[in-house]
Amino acid sequence: MEFQANRMKKLIEHDRFLMSAYRDLLESNLHVKPMNEDAALHYLFKVYVQSEPILLNAYNHLTND
Repeated sequence: MEFQANRMKKLIEHDRFLMSAYRDLLESNLHVKPMNEDAALHYLFKVYVQSEPILLNAYNHLTND
């Protein structure tokens, strides 16, 4: 499964938790380097989507064009 930014954007529109985590990553000053949008989306994909079966299912089915 490969990361696609447009699919992740669709997924975070459906999931309030992911949207909140995405905003936190963009606004947080805890990182050595501030995260840009693509880096934040990729981080969410690696940490949450690939490790949670329900999010992986949502990524595969809710975001199909």
